[in-house]
Amino acid sequence: MRRTGHPLGALLGASTVAFAAVTFAAVTFAAVTFAAVTFARVASANDGAGGASTPAIANPGFDADGTGVAAPSGWSSTGSDAADFTETGGYAGGFQLSHWSAEAFAVDTRQEVRGLSDGWYTLRARVRRSAGQNESFVALDCGRGSAARVHLPVAWPDQWLSVVVSARSSRGRCSVVLHTAGAAGEWSNFDEIELSPGAARLSLLGADVSSLNKSEDLGGEYFPSADSPECRCEEECEAQPALSILADGGINAVRLRVWVDPADGYHDRAELLRMARRAKRHGQAVLVDLHYSDFWADPGRQNKPAAWAELAAPELVQAVYDHTFDVCRGLLRQGTPPDIVQLGNELNSGMLWPDGHTWDPPNWENLGDYLAAGASAIAACSPSTRIMLHLANGGDSGLYQWWFDNITQQGVPFDIIGASFYPYWHGSLGDLQRNLNDVSARYGKDVVVVETAYPFTLDGVDAAPNLIGLPEQLAPGYAATPEGQAAFVRDVLAIVRAVPEGRGLGAFYWDATWTAVEGNGWDPTDPASGNSWENQALFDFEGRALPALSEFRR
Repeated sequence: MRRTGHPLGALLGASTVAFAAVTFAAVTFAAVTFAAVTFARVASANDGAGGASTPAIANPGFDADGTGVAAPSGWSSTGSDAADFTETGGYAGGFQLSHWSAEAFAVDTRQEVRGLSDGWYTLRARVRRSAGQNESFVALDCGRGSAARVHLPVAWPDQWLSVVVSARSSRGRCSVVLHTAGAAGEWSNFDEIELSPGAARLSLLGADVSSLNKSEDLGGEYFPSADSPECRCEEECEAQPALSILADGGINAVRLRVWVDPADGYHDRAELLRMARRAKRHGQAVLVDLHYSDFWADPGRQNKPAAWAELAAPELVQAVYDHTFDVCRGLLRQGTPPDIVQLGNELNSGMLWPDGHTWDPPNWENLGDYLAAGASAIAACSPSTRIMLHLANGGDSGLYQWWFDNITQQGVPFDIIGASFYPYWHGSLGDLQRNLNDVSARYGKDVVVVETAYPFTLDGVDAAPNLIGLPEQLAPGYAATPEGQAAFVRDVLAIVRAVPEGRGLGAFYWDATWTAVEGNGWDPTDPASGNSWENQALFDFEGRALPALSEFRR
């Protein structure tokens, strides 16, 4: 059944229930106002470069010499002797530049591009690297303090990745630098080097802080990192509001989950309103994560709220509309309209089981009705709010194509595709990139990694076993250390930044503030249930901000 347009009755067809009339003009707004938060897809903004053509990079695919050579045409080398050379096996089947040595090495392969107009330029490259002791990056150095680099993420050894880095030219030339410093036997490959006008930027640098309010109520405290200005001259830093620390670290958006009637009173509509006011005071966008449940909703459980348990499918449509509109209107009336609303959480298997299941048995029409009801409620309440649909398994492009092919056939309106990506469950960063690039192009939508995380240690500080606590669970190339966590965050952001046409909006670190505070466990009905996530927060066991937070500032 295809649905087009509004209002909700038209979306769902004449056979569905009649919806309560909503008088939008009657909504009154609180006197307090908050600074507007805006975000947009950044495609190719280029201050000052105008329409001038960009000089071509010489020998961008390392094919000009026709055979493997130690000094590729158009490029110069510095550093370890014979550590850079061309060889077969490139991205498109031709040649590639390789950095490798049987001994520890450091090498730069570089080229200066001249004749550039003033303005921003973006360098794109195909890359891959070994997973060991290997510091490799692509840099664009335009002089006068305008230089930037992007590190090579780690994926499966046969997976090529695309990375981008931007810098501003003001002197007519920029240097392209391909760098590796590695232990003996480590390697990096480079191919298809391209320079184009414009800047590749992320507009959503986010953190899920859904557990924060409960943590603070139970005594949780948060501190800036040890190298922050306020801590350098003092033996001990004072506790600060977590949202303030996150904002200082570069977090410009927060994600907040909403349960319909939670057992402990947290994660409900009232808490959302309080947290949204706090976030807006810090200039942060608000993403509302509607679970349509009283408890966790994910691919393995999508239980109806208790109050909706006996509702038939058409009545569930009405319940979804009413709940969605009520949450949105509450935010609107206090002057904090939501920037993004996520309709459902990790909807691989649908929602409101069994009526909205995707395979047991498949009820795509019901699921489409529920999501269309939520979308219509947002359109009626806050037309500028963008709508997200969210799946887990961010590295599974087959899953995403199956799911979004089915849901688009139902005519559900949405703006953003959200993906969860945890490398210990969802594949490599190469798998993530392939999926994000595919779905953004296939469906013409912006994409966000709306959940991701990585451990800074395998240790724990409460009785609950860590979800990720074993060495064999780790992703190759990323240690369970503060530095390894930071590198993983850095590289996820790089993958999203490289989505073509600027359709990668950003990423949210999941439950960044869920530290081990007694009583703030995973089960709202059991205060002793414990926290299996404390080794993946953005704050250490003492509540101090970790280095990974600084990656959101870069």
